[in-house]
Amino acid sequence: MATLSRPMAAWVAALLVALLLPLEAYAASSEGVGEAAAKRKISNLAFARLLIKAGRFRDARVFLEQARPATEEKKIERRFLLGKVYMRLGMPRKAAEQFEAIFIIRPDLTRVRLELASAQFAAGFDEKAKRHFELSLADGLPSSVENTVEGFIHAIDVRKRWSLHLSAALLPETNAVRRTGNRTVQIGGATFRLNEDAREAPGVGTQLAGGAAFSPRIADDVRGHFALSTAAKLYEKSQWNDISLIGEVGLTRLFDGGALSGGLRAGRRWTGSEGFQSSAGPWASFDRRTSRRIRIRLRTHLDYRKHDERDDLDGWRVSLNPSIRYVLDSRTVLEAGPIFEAIEARKEHRSSRLFGLSGGVSRAFRNGIFVSLSASLQMQRYRATDPLFGMKREDTAARLSIKVVNRSLRFAGFAPYAGYSYEKNRSNISLYEYENHGLLMGLSRDF
Repeated sequence: MATLSRPMAAWVAALLVALLLPLEAYAASSEGVGEAAAKRKISNLAFARLLIKAGRFRDARVFLEQARPATEEKKIERRFLLGKVYMRLGMPRKAAEQFEAIFIIRPDLTRVRLELASAQFAAGFDEKAKRHFELSLADGLPSSVENTVEGFIHAIDVRKRWSLHLSAALLPETNAVRRTGNRTVQIGGATFRLNEDAREAPGVGTQLAGGAAFSPRIADDVRGHFALSTAAKLYEKSQWNDISLIGEVGLTRLFDGGALSGGLRAGRRWTGSEGFQSSAGPWASFDRRTSRRIRIRLRTHLDYRKHDERDDLDGWRVSLNPSIRYVLDSRTVLEAGPIFEAIEARKEHRSSRLFGLSGGVSRAFRNGIFVSLSASLQMQRYRATDPLFGMKREDTAARLSIKVVNRSLRFAGFAPYAGYSYEKNRSNISLYEYENHGLLMGLSRDF
C-alpha cells in the first residue's frame, strides 16, 4: 500500500479541513468552530489532529482547549497534543503544565517525560528538566534520542543560573528535645534522679526550610557558585527552637558528565532564643555521571566551629560524604554511601570520630504519588574519658524515614507531602540514650 510523503500528507489534511470547516464563517468565533464540529459529528479532538497535520496550530489550539473527551486515553491525548501546540506557539510554560499533568498520572510514559523535560528546558526550569532528562536515559533510548538528551543536559550545565526551593511542615514528635527517657542516671557509682527538664518531652514543631543558588558564567567551562540555605524548627516553647543559616561562595569547573566545585562556607546556628554556634571553612564537591544509570558524588568540608557559651566545644570538624546513585529505571532511584566525620574540641572528651552508612530508594507511582524511603546507621566514638561518668562515650544512632508526595494536588504550585520518621540513639552513658517518633505534614516546591 502506497504511503504519502509528509508534504503531500499535510496538503491532503489541509484540503480535508477546508472542506469540513469553512473558516470564513467561523474564524472569528470559537463557538462557531464548536458548532461546525457538532454539525458534522466530528470531535474537536479529531479536528485538532487534522489542523496540526496542516500546520495550523492556532486553529488547533481552539479545538483542543474546548475539547472535553470522555475517556482517560482521549484526555491524555488531548493534553499531549495541546502541549505540542503550545510549544509550537512559543508557550513552553503552558506546554510544561500539560505534559506534567500527564506525567503525574502516567510516570511510565518515557515520551511524555522527554516532552516535559524539553518544555521545562525551554521555559528555563533547568533543574527539573535535567532531572527528567537524566532519568530518561535509563529507559534504553535509541542512540539518536540519547545523543539529543545528552545535548540538552550539557546545555543546561553550561547555562545554569539559579535554583530555589521552599518547604514548610508540621512536625509532631514524641521526643522533640531528643533527651533520655530514663528517670535515673549512674554517676560515680551513685544513682541520681533526673528532673523533668532533663528528660524526654513531646512537642509539635513547625519545620521551615529553603535555599537558593546562583551560578553566573565566568568562562566557557567555569561558573561562579553562590548559595544560601536555611532550616528552622520552631516550637511553642521557644527554648526548643533550632535555627541554622549556611552560605557558600566558590567556583565550579564543568566537564563532560560532571562538575568539580570548591570554595568557602560560613554558618550560624541559634538554639532557643540565643546564639549557639558560628562556623567557617573551605568546602569541595565532585559530581560525575559515569553511565546512563550511575552518578557518583563526593562532598567534603572543613570548618572551625566557635560556640557562644561553650568554648570547651570549640574546634575543627571535617566531614566526608561520598555517595553513588543508581537509576534502576526512570521511575526508581537507589542511592547509598558512607559517612565520615571527625570533630576536634578543646576538651578532648568532646572530640569524636563518626562512621556511618546511609541509603535510600525513591519511586514514582501512577496518579502523582512519589514515595521515598531512607535509612542510616552511625557509630560515634569519643576520644577521651568523660570526667563526670568515668568512661569514654560510645553512641550508635539508627534513623529511618518514609515520605510520600502527592504531585497531583497543587496549592499555588506547592505539592503536599506526609511522612514518618523514627530515630534511636543507644549509648553506654544512659543520659545520652533517646528514642523519637515523628510525623511530617507539609508543602514543598522547587523553582
